[in-house]
Amino acid sequence: MLSALLRAQVLSNHTNPYDVVPRCKTTPLDPSWPSQEQWSRLNVSIGGALIATKPVASSCYEGNPFNSTESCSEVTKNWKYSSFHAMIPESINYPIWANNSCLPPNSTGYNASLGCHIGGSPQYIANVTTAEQIAIALKWASDLNIRVVVKGTGHDLSGRSSGAYSLSIWTHNLKNLSINDAWPIPGQNQTAHVLIAGSGNTWGDALGFALEQNRAVVSGVDRTVGLGGFIQGGGHGPLSSTYGLSADQILQATVVTTTGEVLVANDLENKDIFWAIRGGGGGQYGVVTEYVMLTYPAPVDIVSTSIYISATNMSDFSDPTVDATWNSFASLMSSFPDLMDQGITGSGGGFVGASVQSILGLPRPPPGVVISFSVWAYNSTTDALKSSLDSLRQRILEGIGANANLITVSVEEPSKTSNYADFFESMNLSPSSAGEISLSPSRLLGRPELSDRNVTEVAKYLKRVMVSQVDGAGSFLTVGLQGGLGPRNVPVERRGALNPVWRQAYLHAIVTGLDVDVTDTTPGKALRKAAEWAETNKENVWREWAPETGAYMNEANPFDGQWQYDFYGSSYDRLVQIKRRYDPTYTLFVLGGVDSELWEYDMDTGYLCQKE
Repeated sequence: MLSALLRAQVLSNHTNPYDVVPRCKTTPLDPSWPSQEQWSRLNVSIGGALIATKPVASSCYEGNPFNSTESCSEVTKNWKYSSFHAMIPESINYPIWANNSCLPPNSTGYNASLGCHIGGSPQYIANVTTAEQIAIALKWASDLNIRVVVKGTGHDLSGRSSGAYSLSIWTHNLKNLSINDAWPIPGQNQTAHVLIAGSGNTWGDALGFALEQNRAVVSGVDRTVGLGGFIQGGGHGPLSSTYGLSADQILQATVVTTTGEVLVANDLENKDIFWAIRGGGGGQYGVVTEYVMLTYPAPVDIVSTSIYISATNMSDFSDPTVDATWNSFASLMSSFPDLMDQGITGSGGGFVGASVQSILGLPRPPPGVVISFSVWAYNSTTDALKSSLDSLRQRILEGIGANANLITVSVEEPSKTSNYADFFESMNLSPSSAGEISLSPSRLLGRPELSDRNVTEVAKYLKRVMVSQVDGAGSFLTVGLQGGLGPRNVPVERRGALNPVWRQAYLHAIVTGLDVDVTDTTPGKALRKAAEWAETNKENVWREWAPETGAYMNEANPFDGQWQYDFYGSSYDRLVQIKRRYDPTYTLFVLGGVDSELWEYDMDTGYLCQKE
């Protein structure tokens, strides 16, 4: 009952008190759009850091209309790599969110008839190196009713680091890094061992620097992901189940607001925005230029192994075999909370249909679901991990009962890595990919959704949520073991605006299976059409299964029909007030952002206007 009341309150419409805010953000078609002379003056005022957007794939089109300096062959070769997009001022990992505006041939979403245009990319980019430059650019844009977006690496799964007719603040070159082993904690008579990091760093940079001092930070798993929006959205990774999320580690941040203020935010100063940027979402309240974050002794003796479950006979499509695979998946998922309380963490997932057929190189899709997980424990032994997983294997087989012979549960012999640097590198052996479609509903799951339910019930939910929009296409459920004791044990004073359901969650689950028409000449409509199907067939199943939880906003469906509750939970109302205080002109807009329900962003035209 309380949950229903909270949801109703969070989902209630908020009245926009700022009647003086123009109805629509200014576009180049408006008389009020800044003249070339005004843009030039801005450029001078920020030390020549302004870049006019020149889509990098322009070289692939006749006449190279934007004079890209990268050859088409280089663009085409590197388009699928995150590291390439991170280095290009306007580029993002998932171009559909920028309206597939200028793509190289043969890339996902390419349509020669669309040609090359700026489209959903920013009009200009401020390649900043100081907070003062950001303050000038934000104030200038706010005064002239120009939308602002913030890009670090462009890794955002929902395209929040791009936007039509906008000025982009590119934090890529905010690269300062230092260690302080006795940093005074504001308001406390004690010090902390911290990493001080510019928001333009990647986790490969930041963690690598800390590890040189034999310290670790709560980073993401992907070395190419940047700190900025990752931390502000929460941020999970290999150490989250031990220490909490990245947002929980922040002791201080420097934030630049759209009113042109440069604020130091911590437990004593500017406490409201400090609370907001720790899990309340990136690109909404201001631009974070620097973080002060806790470090920890680097883990040693990391013991890892893998678990693989499938039908014993890959040609047996009988109901008992199919049911046995789903029940084994459910049994494994239900066992994770107990395993995580023993200090075991990891990631993996379940695969069905054509998605697993291609991965395994099978002549046809296998029966039921195929499950594969990597798990590990820090400061442990191979014997300890083997003992835990032997018990897990026995539990899964006992749960299947008389049909245990229909499935195969394989657990590899555990291996040990002596240091965390090598372990992290082992997670990044393949280049991080980009250039595809990203639209994946997700949910946080805890004991009430897993251990406290019977296996058959969990299996039914897994099967329902992994349905494919296109029959036979298949889908996969990616599961991260990032909750548990780490987030739950974070001291209250270190908790920011992060959705409080993280404190009870164990698993973060992301599901695919949506069909986004990449040939559609109106990508925004194609995304929304797929999202409408997902609302009925994915989001509603999540809510039925886990009504008391929510979703991790950095890896979720931004069109989620209850995004206020699912992304922010009970933090939402307070975040609305903070948003209106620090960004009174709504200069910063992102899909699924606080107060974004007041606005309509038409991805296909680029217009951003307040709703009637």
